[in-house]
Amino acid sequence: MVDFWKVIGTSSVRDEGEIDSALERISGQLGAMTPDSLTRFVERLRESLYQIDRRELAEVPVVLANGVKFPQTSDHFLHARCACILAGETAYGDVLSSGIGFDRFVAPFAQEAEGLLYLASEQYEKKTASKMNVDSYCSIESGSNIQGWAA
Repeated sequence: MVDFWKVIGTSSVRDEGEIDSALERISGQLGAMTPDSLTRFVERLRESLYQIDRRELAEVPVVLANGVKFPQTSDHFLHARCACILAGETAYGDVLSSGIGFDRFVAPFAQEAEGLLYLASEQYEKKTASKMNVDSYCSIESGSNIQGWAA
């Protein structure tokens, strides 16, 4: 059984360097997994992304260093959710239960967390020489969690 949050670990997600370091660490752990374990990891990742696909989080504005604010795009929101997961189980749980703290994952540098989406499938492809099939799992597209987007 894959312990998803043990593989994810924790990261303060305060700059690109911390995100890159977290992704490198996770990639190393995924490299030691079997193809079945990699598939289960992706299932859990997609489920976690789906759970925090909520309107109030998508509406948190991006704030640039100069104070300019603009809305998140659907891709930006997906990558912000990845950054939230990289921060670890406690930070994720706080956002899931209250929405508190999500604003830091919307920062432009946090878009680097997009790499989390590809780590397990890349390892799977190295091990099996075939692409991982993830079509049947939870959708990660922004707005797909109908309960999270209910008015």
